[in-house]
Amino acid sequence: MRDKTEQILKAAVTVFIKKGLQATTQEIANEADVAEVTLYRKFSTKQNLFVTVIKNVLEKQFGSRVLKLAQERDTETFLIAIIENRLEVLSKNIDLVKMLIAESLRGNLPDDVNFPAIIFTSLKKGLDLHFENQDVDTDFCTRQLGGIFLSYVILPSDVVYYMLSTEEKRVIAKKHAHAMMAII
Repeated sequence: MRDKTEQILKAAVTVFIKKGLQATTQEIANEADVAEVTLYRKFSTKQNLFVTVIKNVLEKQFGSRVLKLAQERDTETFLIAIIENRLEVLSKNIDLVKMLIAESLRGNLPDDVNFPAIIFTSLKKGLDLHFENQDVDTDFCTRQLGGIFLSYVILPSDVVYYMLSTEEKRVIAKKHAHAMMAII
């Protein structure tokens, strides 16, 4: 029984990435190699399936390490670590991220799976923790970091971030961290 659910979730991710919420349950059922009625038995509606899939993916792929990283005392080291971590995860899941951003812009995501809001909130919490008792505009810093992350998802580049060498990734993260240090 659990295997069918996993099969459906995996197929739904694939189809939703390609078509967003415009995907039909028939397309998902075909991809999962199950009857459409099986989808409805397990998830009742396409919206319920979408929310379940997205929550599942967000937990597995985007579980934030920001609060753990925020415990680092050195701000530059902290910023480099956040930038490297988020760019790695986002670039490995670029098609999913683009779909989630598109659905968010269309107003199709409920609050509990609103990807941009989730990313912003977790990042802000980490910055608030790291800069606790310091006079730092963490909202502004969060928006700056968000802009960095968004640029690697939306704007074209020769090589996707996660495919770069460790040294190339470190150079990019350091450049962005130094720019962030200049505004703090």
